[in-house]
Amino acid sequence: MAMEKGGVFNLNPGQHLTNPPGKDFGSVLKKVGKAVLFFLVFAVAVPLTLGLVFGVPPGKILSLVSSTLVLHAWASPVGLALGLGTIRTTIIMGCVALGITLTIFEICDSLAMSSERVRKWIEDMEKKTAKYPKIKKFGPVACTFISWIPGIGLYGTPVVAWILRWKRVPSIFFTVIGFLIASLVVLFSANGIAFR
Repeated sequence: MAMEKGGVFNLNPGQHLTNPPGKDFGSVLKKVGKAVLFFLVFAVAVPLTLGLVFGVPPGKILSLVSSTLVLHAWASPVGLALGLGTIRTTIIMGCVALGITLTIFEICDSLAMSSERVRKWIEDMEKKTAKYPKIKKFGPVACTFISWIPGIGLYGTPVVAWILRWKRVPSIFFTVIGFLIASLVVLFSANGIAFR
């Protein structure tokens, strides 16, 4: 989020703000709206649509979505208890993870757009991390493992990636992969994997 010529703030690689943070309320609202849309589409609508395709009642899908929001990877046995099976549970939890990750990145962007303090803090972080290009290059892969850490998990990993300015698409990919691996480990530990 470095300041460039002409008062343009660089939010992400290739993404710029023409007004300083706090001065463009419409842009902040767009980011928040985009966050809500990502959540509703990927964490709710896509799982419900998949439930229709799989012939699963919406109540069971919403129960798994809600459990995933609260329990994270520990929600995978709930999917089995609902009779969804390993593959359906993993797919639905992956959609929820994608929705949460995209939503958190957008919320972080809106914070940077609306808060001078956050913007300055991110600029300081960029300067500090610029000294370590390997961290920036291979950091997104670390999201796979960060998403396993209790207390950080699915909600904290996008924030860590955003603060350290790691590339967004690889960070999202590796966060969701890490979450799915953690879910399968929990599922295997709890019941043994029974593919249905």
